[in-house]
Amino acid sequence: MAFLKIDNGELLKNIRQFAKKNGLTLAEVATLAGLSASAIYSWKKHTPSVGTLKEVAQVLGTSYTKLVGKDKEPTAKATNAAAVDLKKVIENKKNQFEYDGQPITNEQMKIIRNVLKSMFKTPRL
Repeated sequence: MAFLKIDNGELLKNIRQFAKKNGLTLAEVATLAGLSASAIYSWKKHTPSVGTLKEVAQVLGTSYTKLVGKDKEPTAKATNAAAVDLKKVIENKKNQFEYDGQPITNEQMKIIRNVLKSMFKTPRL
């Protein structure tokens, strides 16, 4: 594979667009890709590895080349994105969540967990 020169500004713009299409914040994308919540923001100053970008692309349901802006095909909403286990995401103590710009407290997170548990509880026969 030939070396691709990456425009960090375009990279961040593309990541934001794909994240928005998937209903995710940049911090959530980073966490789902196994990075620190602030990792993507640091890419303004340095370029991540190809492997890291491929992980982010997978989370966003797109290809590496589309993510870095080298494939200008029109992109439809990601339909083949890898499934994300919400339980694993919300139980990870390192994740920081917000709703409409407001931080979610520990007490609110407990309520969210309980609601999800009750929604997916298998009825006993």
